[in-house]
Amino acid sequence: MNKISQVMVGCAAALALFGCGGKGNGIINVPNPRVRVANVMPGIATAKAKVGDDTISSSIAFGAVSDYTVTGNGNKDLSVGDSTFSNLATLPNQLFETQRRYTGIAYGSSTRAIILLDEDKSAGPSNAVAFQIVHAAQGASNVDVYLSAPGDPLPASPSFANVAAGSISDFSEFGISGSPANVRIRVFAAGTTVNPIVDTNLAFEEKSRHAIVIYSDSGQTSGFNVLTLKENV
Repeated sequence: MNKISQVMVGCAAALALFGCGGKGNGIINVPNPRVRVANVMPGIATAKAKVGDDTISSSIAFGAVSDYTVTGNGNKDLSVGDSTFSNLATLPNQLFETQRRYTGIAYGSSTRAIILLDEDKSAGPSNAVAFQIVHAAQGASNVDVYLSAPGDPLPASPSFANVAAGSISDFSEFGISGSPANVRIRVFAAGTTVNPIVDTNLAFEEKSRHAIVIYSDSGQTSGFNVLTLKENV
């Protein structure tokens, strides 16, 4: 075997475990993490976000979410600010793992902060949608969230009870008939069932998983709004 052949064989053997050259994460066919950012920071009309040295987007509108960007796995900062990258919120030294997708939810005004959602990519249940709540309305009271069909009365108990600002709930499944199907989402201050702060109908596909982000929005009469993020894209 000549020297060139020996090098090629050695590279092929190494490739099976670690890859041969390039900037992969060292394991064949294992994708690097993907990260996106939602801008629900009051007063920031357009946000810029970076994960480590990788720019996720420089133009995330308020109330919207960016596309995913691929970044190397490992520990790095996630930072979100205005279009000049001032007024920063930073989540330092966060571990981003292979085969995972993440959404950074940038929120707050008096103190800007980031909630990091480690997404669940698995299929949701048949004839149902799986929801979780992200309460990103800084300084707001705890909330109860009710899910129903659009024409149904308010259920006797909330699907999500007493969710605190800055927190992420567990998943709860909601049965639907047909796909897509409209689901009515009503959000109240915890313990109350009058004057919802959000009351909206949105369409969802069977077996999908969604995070419902509740955030402060002065453009709405109640001062609040919701952004839905599909996790099992």
